Amino acid sequence: MTATLPFPDQRPPSYIKLGKEPVFEASKHLALGPVEKITTLGELGYSEVEVKACPSDFGVSTAFRILSREGVAAMHEICMTMYDNRNVSIGTGLNRLGSYVRGAGYRSQFIKDFCDSPELADYLSNMAGVHLARHSVPAVACGVNYAPKDIRKAVDTWHVDSVAFDIVMMISDPQLLEGGEFQYFHGTKMEGQRLLGIEGEEGLDTELPPDRTITVPFPAAGYGFMQQGNMIFHRACRLKQKAERITMIPSFVVTPSTADDATNSVNMLGWDDPGLPAELTRHEAWRASARLEELVKSVSLHDDPEALTKQLDDALAPLLKFRNSMAGPRS
Repeated sequence: MTATLPFPDQRPPSYIKLGKEPVFEASKHLALGPVEKITTLGELGYSEVEVKACPSDFGVSTAFRILSREGVAAMHEICMTMYDNRNVSIGTGLNRLGSYVRGAGYRSQFIKDFCDSPELADYLSNMAGVHLARHSVPAVACGVNYAPKDIRKAVDTWHVDSVAFDIVMMISDPQLLEGGEFQYFHGTKMEGQRLLGIEGEEGLDTELPPDRTITVPFPAAGYGFMQQGNMIFHRACRLKQKAERITMIPSFVVTPSTADDATNSVNMLGWDDPGLPAELTRHEAWRASARLEELVKSVSLHDDPEALTKQLDDALAPLLKFRNSMAGPRS
């Protein structure tokens, strides 16, 4: 079985494919280094029941080295080249992000190959304690965030992610930045949202108690950290001075495709990315087909109609929920 879905053969017309770029080589462009500390979901205050519902107890790590010097140089040049082909800032962008590129793998083969790197996936899987692969929704599989032109706005406000696992990797030199720190709330997402009076995955640019706010330092460009993003309440602060601040956010999906999936496809339907509804349809159909395949193997001739109905409902429920959300109220 394929570890994750391949990128679609087509590309949204507004996404410009880069012409000349280096070829990604893991041995040359990766320099995966040790992790100093991992904070578990339990340490953040999640209950045993809440943790059991997650793929693992992994919460968030300290920053570790990901790219070599050659890797940083190549990734920085590519991100700068893509800057003029950023996404239109409506939908999620209007609420949270100031300036960003989603689906960067459509534009850059180097970025796509980096996100698809088995060396990276294996490293992150060992850290998370669960098997990960490049996310099957290209829009979130390879994302890049830039500093907003108006530095009165946060780079990204307090929120949780629509996917379980992602890394935040600094492409710019963090030593040249005043402000723009990445922070997470030392507590559960429910508590953080309650303190701010928000819910779901919406963002809000305000302050949480300083003694509960943890800043993740980046030693240099090419360093990043991993988080279980749908469980970690986090933000990227405002810049105090205008500066280049580029981060790359690759996302990952738990495999095999029969595994429980935290991808919030219904929430993502509200984003404006071209091609995203089709990407999400592929993702949900892929996961549903895996569940149905397992059902074919597990059905017993001794199962009664009630048991069979429940098995079918369990296999199809996420797909139908997504379908009904995309079809709208009339469905």
